Amino acid sequence: VMDLGSGDGRIPIEAVRRYGARAGIGIDIDEKLVRLANANAAAAGVGDRVRFVRGDLFETDLSGASLVTVYLLPNMVTRLVPKMLAEMPAGARVVAHDYPLAPWRHDRVVTFELEEKIAISGSARTVLYHYTVPARIAGTWRLEPPRGTAQQPILLSIEQRDARTTAAATTAGRTATLEDFAVQGETVRFTLRSADGVARVLEGRVRGEIIEGTAPAPWRATRTAPGKG
Repeated sequence: VMDLGSGDGRIPIEAVRRYGARAGIGIDIDEKLVRLANANAAAAGVGDRVRFVRGDLFETDLSGASLVTVYLLPNMVTRLVPKMLAEMPAGARVVAHDYPLAPWRHDRVVTFELEEKIAISGSARTVLYHYTVPARIAGTWRLEPPRGTAQQPILLSIEQRDARTTAAATTAGRTATLEDFAVQGETVRFTLRSADGVARVLEGRVRGEIIEGTAPAPWRATRTAPGKG
Protein backbone atom coordinates (compact mmCIF):
# COMPACT_ATOMS: atom_id res chain seq x y z
CA VAL A 1 0.00 0.00 0.00
CA MET A 2 1.44 3.36 -1.04
CA ASP A 3 0.10 6.63 0.35
CA LEU A 4 0.98 9.74 -1.64
CA GLY A 5 1.00 12.70 0.72
CA SER A 6 1.05 10.45 3.77
CA GLY A 7 0.99 13.04 6.58
CA ASP A 8 1.10 11.33 9.97
CA GLY A 9 1.10 7.90 8.30
CA ARG A 10 -2.15 6.52 9.61
CA ILE A 11 -3.33 4.92 6.34
CA PRO A 12 -0.33 2.64 5.60
CA ILE A 13 0.02 1.88 9.31
CA GLU A 14 -3.59 0.76 9.67
CA ALA A 15 -3.50 -1.09 6.33
CA VAL A 16 -0.71 -3.29 7.72
CA ARG A 17 -1.68 -3.40 11.39
CA ARG A 18 -5.42 -3.90 11.06
CA TYR A 19 -6.05 -5.22 7.55
CA GLY A 20 -3.05 -7.44 6.85
CA ALA A 21 -1.37 -5.59 3.98
CA ARG A 22 2.08 -7.09 3.31
CA ALA A 23 3.85 -3.73 3.48
CA GLY A 24 3.19 -0.02 3.38
CA ILE A 25 5.08 3.06 2.27
CA GLY A 26 4.25 6.74 2.53
CA ILE A 27 5.65 9.64 0.53
CA ASP A 28 5.54 13.20 1.83
CA ILE A 29 7.43 16.39 1.03
CA ASP A 30 7.49 17.51 4.70
CA GLU A 31 10.48 16.05 6.57
CA LYS A 32 8.85 16.66 9.99
CA LEU A 33 5.78 14.64 8.96
CA VAL A 34 8.01 11.86 7.63
CA ARG A 35 9.77 11.63 11.01
CA LEU A 36 6.42 11.68 12.83
CA ALA A 37 4.97 8.96 10.60
CA ASN A 38 7.97 6.68 11.10
CA ALA A 39 7.70 7.19 14.85
CA ASN A 40 3.99 6.34 14.69
CA ALA A 41 4.75 3.16 12.74
CA ALA A 42 7.29 2.09 15.34
CA ALA A 43 4.85 2.82 18.18
CA ALA A 44 2.18 0.73 16.40
CA GLY A 45 4.58 -2.20 16.15
CA VAL A 46 4.78 -2.19 12.34
CA GLY A 47 8.01 -0.28 11.82
CA ASP A 48 9.53 -3.32 10.10
CA ARG A 49 6.82 -3.35 7.43
CA VAL A 50 5.87 0.31 7.06
CA ARG A 51 8.23 3.13 6.18
CA PHE A 52 7.91 6.76 5.24
CA VAL A 53 10.25 8.76 3.05
CA ARG A 54 10.58 12.34 1.96
CA GLY A 55 9.99 12.70 -1.75
CA ASP A 56 8.25 14.29 -4.71
CA LEU A 57 4.97 12.55 -5.58
CA PHE A 58 5.52 13.14 -9.28
CA GLU A 59 8.94 11.46 -9.24
CA THR A 60 7.91 8.45 -7.14
CA ASP A 61 7.98 5.06 -8.87
CA LEU A 62 4.48 3.58 -8.66
CA SER A 63 5.22 0.31 -10.48
CA GLY A 64 5.45 -1.78 -7.31
CA ALA A 65 2.20 -0.59 -5.71
CA SER A 66 -0.88 -2.79 -5.67
CA LEU A 67 -2.90 -0.05 -3.93
CA VAL A 68 -2.29 3.70 -3.95
CA THR A 69 -4.20 6.13 -1.74
CA VAL A 70 -4.33 9.89 -2.17
CA TYR A 71 -5.86 12.77 -0.25
CA LEU A 72 -4.71 15.71 -2.33
CA LEU A 73 -6.21 18.82 -3.90
CA PRO A 74 -7.89 18.40 -7.32
CA ASN A 75 -5.11 20.04 -9.34
CA MET A 76 -2.59 17.57 -7.89
CA VAL A 77 -4.64 14.38 -8.29
CA THR A 78 -5.46 15.28 -11.90
CA ARG A 79 -1.75 15.64 -12.66
CA LEU A 80 -1.10 12.21 -11.15
CA VAL A 81 -3.61 10.34 -13.35
CA PRO A 82 -1.36 9.85 -16.42
CA LYS A 83 1.47 8.66 -14.17
CA MET A 84 -0.76 6.14 -12.40
CA LEU A 85 -2.10 4.74 -15.66
CA ALA A 86 1.38 4.49 -17.18
CA GLU A 87 3.23 2.96 -14.22
CA MET A 88 0.85 0.92 -12.08
CA PRO A 89 0.19 -2.72 -13.05
CA ALA A 90 -3.15 -3.76 -14.49
CA GLY A 91 -5.58 -4.60 -11.71
CA ALA A 92 -3.90 -2.35 -9.16
CA ARG A 93 -6.27 -0.08 -7.27
CA VAL A 94 -6.39 3.60 -6.41
CA VAL A 95 -8.50 5.14 -3.66
CA ALA A 96 -8.94 8.92 -3.77
CA HIS A 97 -10.26 10.78 -0.73
CA ASP A 98 -12.88 13.50 -1.40
CA TYR A 99 -11.58 14.53 -4.84
CA PRO A 100 -12.06 12.31 -7.92
CA LEU A 101 -9.23 11.54 -10.34
CA ALA A 102 -10.65 13.43 -13.32
CA PRO A 103 -10.97 12.48 -16.13
CA TRP A 104 -10.56 8.85 -14.97
CA ARG A 105 -13.98 7.33 -14.22
CA HIS A 106 -14.28 5.61 -10.85
CA ASP A 107 -15.84 2.15 -10.60
CA ARG A 108 -17.07 2.51 -7.01
CA VAL A 109 -17.84 5.36 -4.62
CA VAL A 110 -18.62 5.42 -0.91
CA THR A 111 -19.98 8.40 1.05
CA PHE A 112 -20.11 8.63 4.84
CA GLU A 113 -19.75 11.01 7.78
CA LEU A 114 -16.48 11.37 9.74
CA GLU A 115 -16.70 13.65 12.73
CA GLU A 116 -12.96 14.28 13.07
CA LYS A 117 -12.96 16.08 9.71
CA ILE A 118 -15.15 18.90 10.99
CA ALA A 119 -12.20 20.61 12.69
CA ILE A 120 -10.20 20.44 9.45
CA SER A 121 -12.71 21.18 6.71
CA GLY A 122 -15.84 22.30 8.52
CA SER A 123 -17.78 19.27 7.26
CA ALA A 124 -18.02 15.63 8.27
CA ARG A 125 -18.89 14.53 4.73
CA THR A 126 -16.35 12.08 3.30
CA VAL A 127 -16.26 10.56 -0.18
CA LEU A 128 -13.98 7.74 -1.29
CA TYR A 129 -13.53 7.03 -5.00
CA HIS A 130 -12.25 3.61 -6.09
CA TYR A 131 -10.43 3.00 -9.38
CA THR A 132 -8.96 -0.10 -11.03
CA VAL A 133 -5.97 0.34 -13.33
CA PRO A 134 -6.81 -0.98 -16.82
CA ALA A 135 -4.48 -3.15 -18.88
CA ARG A 136 -2.62 -1.18 -21.54
CA ILE A 137 -4.13 -2.60 -24.71
CA ALA A 138 -3.98 0.25 -27.23
CA GLY A 139 -3.31 -0.99 -30.74
CA THR A 140 -4.70 -3.22 -33.46
CA TRP A 141 -5.88 -6.72 -32.55
CA ARG A 142 -6.90 -9.69 -34.72
CA LEU A 143 -9.87 -11.36 -33.05
CA GLU A 144 -10.77 -14.97 -33.76
CA PRO A 145 -14.42 -14.87 -32.61
CA PRO A 146 -16.25 -17.67 -30.82
CA ARG A 147 -18.13 -20.13 -32.98
CA GLY A 148 -21.42 -18.73 -34.25
CA THR A 149 -20.50 -15.07 -33.75
CA ALA A 150 -18.86 -14.36 -37.11
CA GLN A 151 -17.50 -16.20 -40.14
CA GLN A 152 -14.14 -14.45 -40.34
CA PRO A 153 -11.56 -12.74 -38.10
CA ILE A 154 -12.34 -9.26 -36.83
CA LEU A 155 -9.92 -6.36 -36.50
CA LEU A 156 -10.19 -4.43 -33.24
CA SER A 157 -8.76 -0.92 -33.17
CA ILE A 158 -8.32 0.19 -29.56
CA GLU A 159 -7.30 3.63 -28.29
CA GLN A 160 -6.53 4.61 -24.71
CA ARG A 161 -6.35 8.34 -24.15
CA ASP A 162 -7.13 10.67 -21.26
CA ALA A 163 -8.06 7.70 -19.04
CA ARG A 164 -10.64 6.52 -21.59
CA THR A 165 -10.63 3.39 -23.73
CA THR A 166 -12.47 3.34 -27.06
CA ALA A 167 -12.66 0.58 -29.65
CA ALA A 168 -13.98 -0.15 -33.13
CA ALA A 169 -14.48 -3.48 -34.89
CA THR A 170 -13.92 -4.03 -38.60
CA THR A 171 -15.27 -7.08 -40.40
CA ALA A 172 -16.03 -7.63 -44.08
CA GLY A 173 -14.91 -4.07 -44.78
CA ARG A 174 -17.41 -2.51 -42.35
CA THR A 175 -16.31 -0.67 -39.21
CA ALA A 176 -18.49 -0.08 -36.17
CA THR A 177 -17.72 1.57 -32.84
CA LEU A 178 -18.09 -0.73 -29.83
CA GLU A 179 -20.10 1.55 -27.56
CA ASP A 180 -19.87 -0.63 -24.46
CA PHE A 181 -16.19 -1.60 -24.70
CA ALA A 182 -14.78 -1.69 -21.16
CA VAL A 183 -11.46 -2.61 -19.57
CA GLN A 184 -11.19 -3.15 -15.82
CA GLY A 185 -7.85 -4.46 -14.71
CA GLU A 186 -7.08 -7.40 -17.02
CA THR A 187 -10.74 -8.01 -17.87
CA VAL A 188 -12.10 -6.90 -21.25
CA ARG A 189 -15.83 -6.88 -22.00
CA PHE A 190 -17.81 -5.72 -25.05
CA THR A 191 -20.79 -6.59 -27.25
CA LEU A 192 -20.27 -8.02 -30.71
CA ARG A 193 -23.09 -8.33 -33.22
CA SER A 194 -22.99 -11.23 -35.68
CA ALA A 195 -24.02 -11.10 -39.34
CA ASP A 196 -27.49 -12.37 -38.45
CA GLY A 197 -27.98 -9.46 -36.02
CA VAL A 198 -27.56 -11.41 -32.79
CA ALA A 199 -25.69 -9.47 -30.09
CA ARG A 200 -23.32 -11.41 -27.84
CA VAL A 201 -21.34 -10.13 -24.88
CA LEU A 202 -17.69 -11.20 -25.14
CA GLU A 203 -15.44 -11.31 -22.12
CA GLY A 204 -11.75 -12.15 -21.82
CA ARG A 205 -8.53 -11.53 -19.93
CA VAL A 206 -5.47 -9.70 -21.18
CA ARG A 207 -2.27 -11.76 -21.15
CA GLY A 208 0.40 -9.51 -22.64
CA GLU A 209 -0.08 -9.51 -26.41
CA ILE A 210 -2.99 -11.97 -26.20
CA ILE A 211 -6.57 -11.64 -24.99
CA GLU A 212 -7.89 -15.03 -23.92
CA GLY A 213 -11.66 -15.06 -24.39
CA THR A 214 -13.72 -16.83 -21.73
CA ALA A 215 -17.33 -16.03 -22.65
CA PRO A 216 -19.71 -16.82 -24.22
CA ALA A 217 -17.29 -19.46 -25.55
CA PRO A 218 -13.52 -19.55 -25.99
CA TRP A 219 -12.10 -16.91 -28.32
CA ARG A 220 -8.74 -15.26 -28.84
CA ALA A 221 -7.32 -11.92 -29.92
CA THR A 222 -3.70 -11.18 -30.80
CA ARG A 223 -2.16 -7.71 -30.94
CA THR A 224 -0.73 -7.15 -34.41
CA ALA A 225 0.37 -3.53 -33.99
CA PRO A 226 0.92 -1.30 -30.93
CA GLY A 227 -0.99 1.90 -30.47
CA LYS A 228 -0.85 5.12 -28.51
CA GLY A 229 -2.04 5.04 -24.95
